[in-house]
Amino acid sequence: MTEIISVITARSGSKRLPNKNIKNICSKPLIYYTIKASQGSSLISETYVDTDGEKIARISKKLGATVPFLRKKKFSHSKSS
Repeated sequence: MTEIISVITARSGSKRLPNKNIKNICSKPLIYYTIKASQGSSLISETYVDTDGEKIARISKKLGATVPFLRKKKFSHSKSS
C-alpha cells in the first residue's frame, strides 16, 4: 500500500498578517485547522509541518504533527522557491 504524507508549509513572516498561523480563530490557532484536516483524512498517513517559527513548531508538535527541523530564515521569504 502506498503511504501518502502531508506537508504543511507555515512561515512566520507573512507580509500582510505576521504570525497569522498562530493567530486565534474561534479560540484555536489557524494552523490547528490545517493540521486537523490533514490528520482527519483517511488517505494521509503522516502530517509534517515545515516552518521557520519556533512557536508554530511547538504548537504543531502539540497537535500531533511531525516537525523534523526548523526551516532556515534564508529559505523563508515570500519569493523563495
